Amino acid sequence: MELLGKSLEDIFQLQQKKFSIKTVCMVGIQIIDRLEFIHNKNIIHRDIKPDNFVIGIENKSHIVYVLDFGLSKKFRSSRTHQHIKYTVNKKLTGTARYASINALKGCEQSRRDDLEAIGYVLMYFLRGSLPWQGLHVHKGEDRYKKILQKKRSTSAEELCKGFPKEFVDYINYTRNLEFETDPDYNYLRNLLVNVLQHENCKFDFWYDWVKEKPNITDQIAVERYINNNTNISLELKGDDKKEKEGETKDNENENENINLPKNNSVNTINTGNNINNDPDVSRNSTDVRQNNSGFINVSTELNNTNESVGKTVNSADKKNNKKSKESKKKDKKEKSKCLIW
Repeated sequence: MELLGKSLEDIFQLQQKKFSIKTVCMVGIQIIDRLEFIHNKNIIHRDIKPDNFVIGIENKSHIVYVLDFGLSKKFRSSRTHQHIKYTVNKKLTGTARYASINALKGCEQSRRDDLEAIGYVLMYFLRGSLPWQGLHVHKGEDRYKKILQKKRSTSAEELCKGFPKEFVDYINYTRNLEFETDPDYNYLRNLLVNVLQHENCKFDFWYDWVKEKPNITDQIAVERYINNNTNISLELKGDDKKEKEGETKDNENENENINLPKNNSVNTINTGNNINNDPDVSRNSTDVRQNNSGFINVSTELNNTNESVGKTVNSADKKNNKKSKESKKKDKKEKSKCLIW
């Protein structure tokens, strides 16, 4: 398991609960990237909060990682992409402070809920706190219900007051997403890219907690972020791609060795002596046998076996026919003797 650094919550506390707009945008773009990748694997995280995002160490200290998939869930089938059904009256899964309005209402979660939670995380970093933190709850009151009431009554404009309007657009967009809608991740990323441009900031991984401007040797990161190329590529790269190609070639070679027609059945033949002793076993010329070295074609061996079995059967039939003829002749002689006598 890879060793990682501090969580964004830990760093936020060390920074006296204050991140600059530049840092929030650089972190936010990376978080959206991570969520898009996870969602493309048919999984929703369901526990978005600053504690579950950490930075790397040493030469990866500029990268934001996502962790803790203990509450994650598949939102659609990997094979058919059939989306899960919308249901209600469910218990809250996740952290109430950052949970979406629909999650607090007890609705089944989907991709929209992860993205809405990211919006609250970004505003937490900008504001230092959220309006529904520290609510006084009377005895017997439902804390989650009170948080939901406050969250619903707080408009995006009120939540993002004093900050660029792109954050208002982000909150409104994610709140208005339908349950099964495919989110526009590029649109959300570009909102944060626009903020960086309006603030005359460059995506150089110079976070608030980094003392000196970092010298990034990661060419993919430079290409992906510093040049503002917001299109994320989910294709395999480098060693992963070679490994995948190797697996494909191995599968092709294995299929070539088998050489089976599509509609033909494959019979597994025992490697013991039963093959020679049981002439009634039906065999196919395309039968294959599996041994330690893989699959081999044994049609030649089976043909030889069939020939030897056939010879044995034929010789036995000849002997039986000869005996029956001799017995018939003997019976005739006995009958004739009886008649004469």
